[in-house]
Amino acid sequence: MDNSGSPPLAKRRTVLAAGGAVVLGSLAGCTALDGLRNRASEEVVANRTASPAGFYAGGDTDRVTAYRSGPVDVRFVPPTLGADSRRIEIDGWSTSTTTKAQDYNSSRSNKPGGSIWVPDPHDEDSDDDGILTLATVLDIERALLIYIDAGIADVDDRSTDDAKASLDAFINATTEVRAELEGCSSETCTSVRENADSRKGLARDASDAVDAGEWDSARKSLQQARRIVQGDIDDIFRDIDSDGDGISDGMESLYDYLDGEPTIGEHSVVSLPDARVRVDGPALADELTPERVLEYFTGERNAESCGESDGAVAIHRDLACRDLLTSTLELGGDIDLSQSRGIDKKDIRRGVAAFGTSGGVVVTGATPAAEVAEPLVRVSSQCCTTPTLCCDILESWGEETTSGEAAVSETFVVPVVTTPADCPCPMPALFHVRRIRHDDQLLYVGGWHLDDGALYENSAALLVADGPNVVAGVTRSDVEDGGIDLRSRVEGRKKPGRTTYANITLAREYDPNHDSLPSGAHQVCRDDGELYCWGVQSREGVARHETGGCPGRDGDAPAWSVVTALDAPVLHLAGAADASNDVKFKAGAELSKAVN
Repeated sequence: MDNSGSPPLAKRRTVLAAGGAVVLGSLAGCTALDGLRNRASEEVVANRTASPAGFYAGGDTDRVTAYRSGPVDVRFVPPTLGADSRRIEIDGWSTSTTTKAQDYNSSRSNKPGGSIWVPDPHDEDSDDDGILTLATVLDIERALLIYIDAGIADVDDRSTDDAKASLDAFINATTEVRAELEGCSSETCTSVRENADSRKGLARDASDAVDAGEWDSARKSLQQARRIVQGDIDDIFRDIDSDGDGISDGMESLYDYLDGEPTIGEHSVVSLPDARVRVDGPALADELTPERVLEYFTGERNAESCGESDGAVAIHRDLACRDLLTSTLELGGDIDLSQSRGIDKKDIRRGVAAFGTSGGVVVTGATPAAEVAEPLVRVSSQCCTTPTLCCDILESWGEETTSGEAAVSETFVVPVVTTPADCPCPMPALFHVRRIRHDDQLLYVGGWHLDDGALYENSAALLVADGPNVVAGVTRSDVEDGGIDLRSRVEGRKKPGRTTYANITLAREYDPNHDSLPSGAHQVCRDDGELYCWGVQSREGVARHETGGCPGRDGDAPAWSVVTALDAPVLHLAGAADASNDVKFKAGAELSKAVN
């Protein structure tokens, strides 16, 4: 099934042309003066021209649910550089697309729910019902059930070491429940908090009995503790799911939205000249650090004074005011990009985890309880260059990899909360961005994608790469004539699927050998016994892995994957320095269409 539903292309040409005339015309009192000022600007700023770029939209797909990007929105977004007490305008272009789905809930065998994520992380919870707290506690309680069942099995096997390990994990998780419930005064919170002390005592009794070899006594204590845990789970779910439909209160509107034609992702490319003010002046590449670029996409839209800047670089208002994408993105929890070193995983509601394969990398959303989860990661096709945050991670784009005539940086991936313009409430997502140098220009490429594992059981959103993006320089005639043979330009890549699927989002039962995944992608349950994508989606998944189970396989439905490429091919209008803005606009509008 090929889904390409999207709003009609905005009629922007007239507006853009008029805006360009105002901006560029402001420098010109007459033709002669305009020429003089242009020459003066060229002497002060090296390289002032740029041209649009966009993600390749892919080819035909068979026997797989494929969500394609819709029509492209092209904008002229010129920044300015400060030099000699004046602002000098340089070129800037952006292209963006939305990815729409149809009946997103029904296209899968796994069911919505699980209640590990609820909307509005900034909710003050003024009615004191504790729903945000209880959603977290429910996830921990389900993990407790896994640990207690493992403990009972270990006791039945008379395995002292395994039983002690399961009981230690149970006691630690019970302590975490107690801490989570502090400050929540609802009746359910109070009941679960009191029960936490009781079952913790029972677990310690069972541990003492194991040490003494009193296996029947240990089993009796564990069975009693299990009844308490199951009762707490039932009570919590009744509290947060008052109508008994299997979906947490407050989530119905989101799943109703996903049942229609939801926006499940967006892609964008911002193209700027690799410009520098001469004589050791500011360079655009140095000013646009990962931290600054991330801030242009996450936060309040059109905030007061967002388009004002007296710095060396003043970015166009559409970017500075976070208006390039149709959705509003917020960093989850209490993440402060300027204080990346001090981010505590306890302060975030959702993390991100990266896994290397023999031929690439797979990145997924993750519970902060997973040891491998981080608030932010920087990855390359060789996997994870920064398994933990360091002081300068957001000051550098990392190592660059040559890809033809392009130099491709590492990719930053961060969990966000996104609210599409037509969505009734926020939803979890993963945002990614990287920088590409090509044709004396800087391309900032990325987007966001729904964090499927936070909303559906036995599912995981997979952002994958098996190499740097292929960047195909195209001419105006290439675009108009449809003469781009992209498949021939990616020969030698380890997986041919990248040419076919490009930036298409694929939803299917997980198959590690599928062409959309990098070589060496692991099985749902890895042969080496290490943690993998489905084991990090929830605390329950972590517990199942720790007790020898298989998260993603041990469930009512097989492991589900929603796959999007971090290294989708990029088409860039090259050698177009002298082309008019109108020509660039027309070409940009064609770049993200499917090209043979």
